[in-house]
Amino acid sequence: MKKISLVFILLSGIIMTGSCQQKEKTITADSLQVVLKTEKVVVLDVRTPEEYAEGHLQGALNIDYRNENFAARVDSLDKTQKYEVYCRSGHRSGESVKIMTEKGFNAYNLTGGILEWQQKGFEVVK
Repeated sequence: MKKISLVFILLSGIIMTGSCQQKEKTITADSLQVVLKTEKVVVLDVRTPEEYAEGHLQGALNIDYRNENFAARVDSLDKTQKYEVYCRSGHRSGESVKIMTEKGFNAYNLTGGILEWQQKGFEVVK
C-alpha cells in the first residue's frame, strides 16, 4: 500500500510540474507570411549583426541573443506588441521566446528560422 501511495505522489508531482511549464509558442513560415500581411507585429531577428546584414526579414529589429545585454534590450521593448522572433534555424529564437514569455511578452518562434523562410521562397532584404 505504501508503494502505491508513493508512486501516486510521484506521478502527481510529475504531472503538476509539466502542466506548470509554459509551452513555447511557434509559427510556421507559411503562417508568418500571412500574419505579416494581416496583423501589426514586431519582427525580431535574434542573430548576430553580421548574420542580419547578410539578409533579414523586411523591417526586422535586430537584437543579438548572444549579446550580454540581450535581456536588458528585451526589457526595453513594448510588452503590448506581438513579436515574431527568428534566427538562423529556430534554436536561438526558441530560447529568446522562452525568455520573452517569462517576462510577459506575447512572442512566437519561427520554426526552422530564416533557413525555412528562404526555402519557402519568401523575401529577404539586405
